Amino acid sequence: MNKIIKRDQLRGLFVCLILALVAKNAVVLAPSLGSTSFAIILGIIAGNTIATDKRLAPGVVYAEKKLLPLAIMFLGVTLNIGDVLAVGGRGIIYILIVMSVVIGSSIKLGRMLGFTREFSLLLGAGNAVCGSSAIAAASPIVGAKEDEVGISVAVVNLMGTIFMFILPVVAVKVLHMNDVDAGALIGGTLQSVGQVAASGGMIDTRVQTYATLFKMLRVVMLGGVILLYSYMLKREEKMHQKGVRGKMGIPPFIVGFFLLCVLTSLNLIPQGGIGAIKIASKWLMLVAMAGIGMRIRVSELLKEGPKALLAGTVLTLVQITVAVVLIGVLL
Repeated sequence: MNKIIKRDQLRGLFVCLILALVAKNAVVLAPSLGSTSFAIILGIIAGNTIATDKRLAPGVVYAEKKLLPLAIMFLGVTLNIGDVLAVGGRGIIYILIVMSVVIGSSIKLGRMLGFTREFSLLLGAGNAVCGSSAIAAASPIVGAKEDEVGISVAVVNLMGTIFMFILPVVAVKVLHMNDVDAGALIGGTLQSVGQVAASGGMIDTRVQTYATLFKMLRVVMLGGVILLYSYMLKREEKMHQKGVRGKMGIPPFIVGFFLLCVLTSLNLIPQGGIGAIKIASKWLMLVAMAGIGMRIRVSELLKEGPKALLAGTVLTLVQITVAVVLIGVLL
């Protein structure tokens, strides 16, 4: 046990676990935010007030660096290749174009506003894929700072919560969409699965079903986005280091992610095993996000918050606009 977790890491890990437990139960206060958002918020509060003891640092770092990749890998069992096939070719093209535009726009907007490359990529992943989970998955790949993770999670979840109420009105009252198109709009733009389900349900259960299907297709693309980021950064590194040759490394947890996705799709993992892995992934993610939150300084959040909020608003509007145009053309 001590070889896996050292004695000096136990104190910080215990604090992260307590925060995760509180977050899991506090989510009932605002279900649309999700427990992962609560975990990082509680971590920020604790890390800047009652949990500033430096002896907690080793365990907090362990939660972020070791538990987070494991949580992401376990997410593979939540995905099924059948979800991709169910929406058809046009639906897949629709999602791929929207995601590509969002990530590209995030990078360009980041340059205009003076953001770091890492922060721009986090915002792009959060908006394009699945909110907090995508940001958490991308953060170790891009080498983002804790403050950048915290700000991007806050902005992405705020935008998702606001537009969760706006999109049903836009889809039905303004654009007069049918159930499939309304589901495509909601599922193709909102950030978290909870937000998508709640927003689609405000119209009817059919829209909710279609919205969830399109959303799951985006979630399936998470591994691909992480591989894309890994390739982009490795290529940039080679361009800055002429004469240095090396292989593009694929993170082991991403290999595990895809492996679990394939095994689940082929029904090679018992339902009981899938359930256990899902639970493990959720708790590991909560503990890791609490750890990330504890390393965030409020001063940095306040400093970068306004510009990040502007970027999040612009990205969300771009995403919705592109989605509406593509729905009219493709679907």
